[in-house]
Amino acid sequence: MPKPDLIIDSNERGTLCESIERRAKKEGLNVVRQPLVVGDYLLGAACVEAKSVTDLFQSSHSGHLWRQLDNMDANYERFFLVIHGSIAKYVAFAKKQGRFLTHSRVQNELTGTIARIMADFDCQVFFTANVSEAAMFITKLHNKLHKPASKHGAHAIRRVSTNDVRVDMLLTIPGVGAELAERLLDKCGNLEEMCFPESLKQVKGLGDKKRQLIVSVLTSESPVHIERNVKRKRGF
Repeated sequence: MPKPDLIIDSNERGTLCESIERRAKKEGLNVVRQPLVVGDYLLGAACVEAKSVTDLFQSSHSGHLWRQLDNMDANYERFFLVIHGSIAKYVAFAKKQGRFLTHSRVQNELTGTIARIMADFDCQVFFTANVSEAAMFITKLHNKLHKPASKHGAHAIRRVSTNDVRVDMLLTIPGVGAELAERLLDKCGNLEEMCFPESLKQVKGLGDKKRQLIVSVLTSESPVHIERNVKRKRGF
C-alpha cells in the first residue's frame, strides 16, 4: 500500500520547508502543497507544527501557541511539535534588541515550555538546534508512521496494569496516556462523572474531539469505531 502524500501548508516558506521537500523527494515521498487550517505539515492522519526557538517563545508569550495546540488536539488523534534553532543565536538575537538574556535562563524557559506542552496536551515534542535534523525527523516520522509494525520487529502488547483498574480502563482509549488518565480522575473524581461533556471541560488540554471520544466509550450502547481518515477543513 503506497504511503500517503506528505502535505505542506501552502504558506510555509524557509530553509526547513525546502529541506523537507528535498529529503522527501529523495526518499520517494510525494510532496503536495495545499492550504492547511491546522498545522504546517500533514503526515497522513498525523499533524506537525514546526517552530524556530524565536517563534516558539513569541507565540507562547502571546498565547497563539496554546490556541494552535488546542486546535491540533481537537482535529487530530496524533500531533507533534518540532522546535529548531540555537539557544546561543536566540540569546544573541535578544541582545541586539536590547534584551539581556543568559543561556541558562533561555534553556530553563525552553525546557519548561516543552514540559508544559507534553504534560497538558499529550503532544510529542522534538527539539534540535539544526534545521537539517528537523527536516530529517519530519520525513523519517512520516515513514515510520506508515511502516507496518511487523516489518521492524515490533509487536502489539497489552499495557502494563497499574494499581488502579480505572486508570487501566482509561488507557485503552486512543490518545489517553497515563498522565491524562490521572488528570481526568483528579478533576472528575470518578468514571461516572466523565460521562458528561461539561465535567470533562474542566480538564485542561482536553480538546472537543477527545472529550467526545471519552463520552462515547463510556456511554455508547453500540461499538465505538475510531475514524482514521481525518477530515480537514479547507482554506479559501
